[in-house]
Amino acid sequence: MNSFGTKSDIQDNNYLHMKTLFLILLAGIVLTSSVVQAQLKSGENVRIDEPVNHDLYVAGGTVTVDAPVRGDLIVAGGTIIVNDTVTQDILVAGGNITLNGFVADDIRCGGGKIVLAGNVAGDFVVTGGEIEILKKASVSGNVLSTGGEVIVDGVIAGDLRNASGTFTLNGTTERELESKGGKITINGNVLGNAVLAGESIEVGSEAKFNKDVRYWDRSGAVDFKNSLQGREPIFDSALEIQNGKWHYLGFASFMMVLWYLGTALVMILLVHFLFSAVLSSAANTVKEASLKSLGVGFLFMVGVPIAIVITFITIIGIPLGILSLIAYVTILLLATVIVSLLAANWINNVYYQGSWANGRVVLAAFGIFIFLKLASLTPVVGPLIMLLLACMSFGGILLNVRWKKNKALALT
Repeated sequence: MNSFGTKSDIQDNNYLHMKTLFLILLAGIVLTSSVVQAQLKSGENVRIDEPVNHDLYVAGGTVTVDAPVRGDLIVAGGTIIVNDTVTQDILVAGGNITLNGFVADDIRCGGGKIVLAGNVAGDFVVTGGEIEILKKASVSGNVLSTGGEVIVDGVIAGDLRNASGTFTLNGTTERELESKGGKITINGNVLGNAVLAGESIEVGSEAKFNKDVRYWDRSGAVDFKNSLQGREPIFDSALEIQNGKWHYLGFASFMMVLWYLGTALVMILLVHFLFSAVLSSAANTVKEASLKSLGVGFLFMVGVPIAIVITFITIIGIPLGILSLIAYVTILLLATVIVSLLAANWINNVYYQGSWANGRVVLAAFGIFIFLKLASLTPVVGPLIMLLLACMSFGGILLNVRWKKNKALALT
């Protein structure tokens, strides 16, 4: 007898290895998914007018929150208005965002135009084209901001760190101020140390700096008037901004991560509602025939590019090749979203007999998406695992497509 076992034994062992790998990647999500409660809302116009006693996930064209949310609020949409209290974090991505209510924890926000009119007990992390913190608003924690135009009229109890095209402080920051960018205008009160670096710095007659100021201005000279109360500002050449490079300063990379996650949530919602039945069936196929799914998915990943190259050989095939290339690239870009949704359906089918509502599936998929993105950062092993999971997922989906034979060909 072969010491390595029969062919059937080897196949069974391979199946177990693949299944174990899949289980390891999902273990962290499985441990938490049984205790997570959340509500999912989506639509062109979504209004929350009744209290929500757990986390709330919303995606829509226009989203209005007029009732308390006693948990996290995660929103993606075109126009977003939050008028009531949120007892935990807010993660929001949209076009026009207005935050009027009290937030008991942190806000992480990305959008086109963002207005903060309420009070925030934690940090306010924000990126956008236009950002305004109104006079009646306050932030008990720190503010990290980057964007085209940032105006602060309210009170910031923590540090204020900014990187933007134009920055205007009319309000008060009770600790340190650090602003880097294009044009900086200070009309308000800075209680802590200040670091200013801009193409131009203007200090108004009402401005007050209560501690040391280090600055860099391209002209080299800034009139601080009486804002320093007898102290001298320090010109620091180490703060110099290279031409055209100011937008790389500050927290732009971190903000892009937040924006990326908001976009990912929207794509997860969209793909789930369009293909939920197919993904659920594919999850069962991956569970029951993981090796076959892996093989079919690998053939898809390798075979499609070869087919596309062949279509470019003839002039007639070029339009088809271009369309196929666009479709193939789109599928690859959505690979992590597809894998995450299929994995969430796999957990639902195996451990919960398909009892999860749509919101629970999307929530689990979003958590898996973040986990996979972090795992893929591991050199060599991370991308390899992601490739295997993508092949298994694509294969499971393809095995659930009902391929119909062409009747004309069948008769020949």
